[in-house]
Amino acid sequence: MADKKPHGLRPWLDDIQLEDSGQYAYKGSHMKFSGDDAAYRAFRVKLGVCAALLAAATVAAGFLDVGELDNTYWVLIPYMLEVVLTAAFVWAAARLLLNVAVVRSYVFAQTARRLPVLAVLIALSAAATAVAAAVLLALRRSIDLSCGIYLLLHAADCACALIAFRVLRGAKWESVE
Repeated sequence: MADKKPHGLRPWLDDIQLEDSGQYAYKGSHMKFSGDDAAYRAFRVKLGVCAALLAAATVAAGFLDVGELDNTYWVLIPYMLEVVLTAAFVWAAARLLLNVAVVRSYVFAQTARRLPVLAVLIALSAAATAVAAAVLLALRRSIDLSCGIYLLLHAADCACALIAFRVLRGAKWESVE
């Protein structure tokens, strides 16, 4: 019971200890991408492209002038959720991609473990936004080119998030002590 880790806000801080030289060093466990260098590079490229496409499609959809969709809360709420989730996804993907193949265990828990969940939530919010917008546009019979592009961007966002989910679930990691 004495060797049990505390459940505080940042329990990994116990793994950062002062060395004899006066420098702080991380003494905790690490996670390593299990696979060769080519597989790791392919993982990084796929995840980076998915994160960039998610960010681009989400931001581009926000800049479109779609008229009646601007004042409808049941279209805007899923889109706002999509924006927040995409920002969290891009941040976590950047933290994971900027590290090397071996990452600290707390960084792994904050990035690689959360990214598949974020990808599914992005796909759901993008699909909800697209469905709500399509229903509203069909009811008001006011579909034009910008509305079609808006729907296409959210469909692309949903597809890209599902691809990112598949890439993340296919990646294998192993613990390194």
